[in-house]
Amino acid sequence: MTATDKTEPDQSVRQKTYGELKALILSGRLRPSERLSESRLAERLGVSRTPLREALMKLEKEGLVVGQRNVGYTVVDVDLPTVRNLLVVRQALDVCAAELACVAATEEDFDRIRAIIAEMEELNGSTSGTSVDAARVLELGLRIHKVIAEITRNEALIRVTDQIYQQLQLALLLEVLWVDLHDSGLAEHQDIANALYARDPAAAGRAARLHVQHSLENMAKIQELFELRRAAAVP
Repeated sequence: MTATDKTEPDQSVRQKTYGELKALILSGRLRPSERLSESRLAERLGVSRTPLREALMKLEKEGLVVGQRNVGYTVVDVDLPTVRNLLVVRQALDVCAAELACVAATEEDFDRIRAIIAEMEELNGSTSGTSVDAARVLELGLRIHKVIAEITRNEALIRVTDQIYQQLQLALLLEVLWVDLHDSGLAEHQDIANALYARDPAAAGRAARLHVQHSLENMAKIQELFELRRAAAVP
């Protein structure tokens, strides 16, 4: 066996471990603020500690887990005031991306958008309300906005948009799970897409702004749910 042959399986294990652990968090099977036992996770995923720790470090950079010396890792908590601030930034970025994409898009770019919308429509008719459905809804919702950013060909916009969405992933999952699974923004995404196809920057920006405004309103609902849960927990 050559060094290259040995490296490829190792890399495959690393990627698989990272992907499976991220899916556990984004599907809600590992919950916000949950303490992560490396030994139990390694056993659950069928891997050694080394690829697991590498996955945890990568997820920490993405903002999905928090590591503390002598404590280990926990799934990140959801700080709703911070989430709302991030959503305000996201709104500005999404509006900018939608307006620029109207000018920069090619027909191949529109085909990418159409393919995602078609997946959303199919999923919208088949969701059963599970955490797996929620993770898929979130994945498609994030993907369409990342594709719109990519269409602009503006590297700075693409990079900052990706950073903001990484930090928002867990909060957006809660939005889908607790508030919005059966109203997953399909119509709003269709409005954005139709404005892009028409190459109408004003309409695209307006649709993008309204879409994020809906998320801001949902975060207020989640805040109320958090407060109700806290009140119920008080003896």
